[in-house]
Amino acid sequence: MDMATAIRTRRSHKLFTGEVVPDRLLAEWVELATWAPNHKFTEPWRFTVVPHRALPSLVAAIGRALQAQSDLPAEKSRAQTDKIAAILAGAGGAIAVRQSVHGADPERQREDYAACACAIQNIQLAAWAQGFGSYWTTSDAFIGPALDVFWHKAPGEVLVGVVVLGRAAVENKAVRYKKPEELTIWLDVPEIGV
Repeated sequence: MDMATAIRTRRSHKLFTGEVVPDRLLAEWVELATWAPNHKFTEPWRFTVVPHRALPSLVAAIGRALQAQSDLPAEKSRAQTDKIAAILAGAGGAIAVRQSVHGADPERQREDYAACACAIQNIQLAAWAQGFGSYWTTSDAFIGPALDVFWHKAPGEVLVGVVVLGRAAVENKAVRYKKPEELTIWLDVPEIGV
């Protein structure tokens, strides 16, 4: 699949066939993620890969985290855990992306976060080009503080998101609500003194 087609047809998928994503593909997608642009070559991304065989431990960790939330009624915690378990039951693997945060410079933090987002897009496009769907979640159920240990989050890191991957059971079609020209301003060369 060429890049333009991958970009135009990649969509978030939450229904997967249960096919295992081979470890070699997960490793390849992580390697491709590291080619994302990153200002001053900070390489701020860190990855935690959950192969198919480890997905049940992710479901269990999420279930424990949701049960521990004192402000969440037990029935809502169970329902949310069941919903996530159903998604992950069909998934073939997952990759968490963590950002290494250095100092308090807001410009660097912003640039590094953007680099991690680009790395996630690389993962999703690479997976889609090889016939695997994905979705990027930033839900607290996946990346909340109660999951820090599971994701091996080190001090000075923040979780940017988790990419759940698998063979899409149903292809989601592209939806575009606005035309690019409705969202774009073209600037002409300004006159001197303006």
